[in-house]
Amino acid sequence: MNKSNNILKRLELLHPKKIDLSLDRLRKLLEKLDNPHLKLPPVIHVAGTNGKGSVISYLRSIYEKNGLKVHTYTSPHLIRFNERIRINSKLVDNRYLSSLLEECEDKNNGQSITFFEITTAAAFLAFSRISSDLLLLETGLGGKYDATNIIKSSVCSILTPISMDHMNFLGTDLLKIANEKIGILKKKSMIVLSKQKKPVRQFIRNEVKKKGAILFEEGINWKITKKLKNSFILNFCGNNFEFEKPSLHGNHQIENASTALASTLAIKKFKLEMEKINKGIKTTVWPGRMQNLNNGKLKKIVGKNFDIWLDGGHNVHASEILFTEIDKWEDSKIILILGMVTGKDPVKFLKKIINKISLLILLPIDDHQYIHPYLIKESLYKNLGGIKEIETCVNINEALGLIINRFNKGKVLICGSLYLAGQILKNDGFKII
Repeated sequence: MNKSNNILKRLELLHPKKIDLSLDRLRKLLEKLDNPHLKLPPVIHVAGTNGKGSVISYLRSIYEKNGLKVHTYTSPHLIRFNERIRINSKLVDNRYLSSLLEECEDKNNGQSITFFEITTAAAFLAFSRISSDLLLLETGLGGKYDATNIIKSSVCSILTPISMDHMNFLGTDLLKIANEKIGILKKKSMIVLSKQKKPVRQFIRNEVKKKGAILFEEGINWKITKKLKNSFILNFCGNNFEFEKPSLHGNHQIENASTALASTLAIKKFKLEMEKINKGIKTTVWPGRMQNLNNGKLKKIVGKNFDIWLDGGHNVHASEILFTEIDKWEDSKIILILGMVTGKDPVKFLKKIINKISLLILLPIDDHQYIHPYLIKESLYKNLGGIKEIETCVNINEALGLIINRFNKGKVLICGSLYLAGQILKNDGFKII
């Protein structure tokens, strides 16, 4: 275990809860660190339930292709913590990460603070000390009381689709969740709003008006007007732009790409070339999102007759997107491998998908609080009809062995958790650079 991992383990022990939404503890630490959050490059701040990471990946690719220096902060990581912090496009190295974490740990002096808060402070230290043209900042959970919302200003806020998730922290109805997410919006600033349900749209409009902000709303100020075989047409404020379809798989990724594109068109601060914007969309990489694992160790186990797909989706909205994708696999045997962390709802997640699959295999998730496969199995038999067969396995290798013994060919979809996705990528030998 390297030094930074040892420090991260210590930082996890500073607060009894993993999540405790507040800005007070972080504010005190940042004051001791000479307020790095007030010395950041121009910020694009992204909140929402689904698609945040994808939108940030498109933005990063667009701005990098246009020659800009870009810092990025995202969470959670898939394989190693360094993925969360990109300094001018490069993953933070272990030595510098250790230095940042030690500085924050020293200044915090044992005070109660959550892991996400103190690691956000470390990220802000790096971003404030190394010059860049732009910081792409993803909220961890919610918005209003999320650690990233300690910033005082942003060039643009972006809200991706809002749906039901993390209800134990954000509220039990859609408008309560929307109220938390819109908390990132600063007075007299700008916000790009992606496709939302009607009540959320109206609520956001009212909040934007209260803050005197400028709103670029999907369906009003911008929208996709046509999807062609290899491209799509985006209308932005009355002007049509044609872009190649994104590299990331699925129709929902055209929606995510269009949100990123609308944001780049709305932000006038940076001079961008349309050809390079197009190239950025076409070359975006974002692992664990409807990713085809066709070159790694797992593919060698199952052989050429099986396709392996991986997606970190874990809520009802994500399952609806997955349904749209697997609905296209109607001529294939579909085997679904699922693992979910505590607090998620496997019954709701699988309700729409279950009748499409030939076999469901349930897995544990190493190093995380997960719903035991036997509990998921019991709950599914009790609450859902139409289940053909459910198996439980201890790991992905056992699951794949079971599949090749039972089927001659098919499509394997692994989903239910970003933490599971990270575990699978690690087993597959995938490298994030």
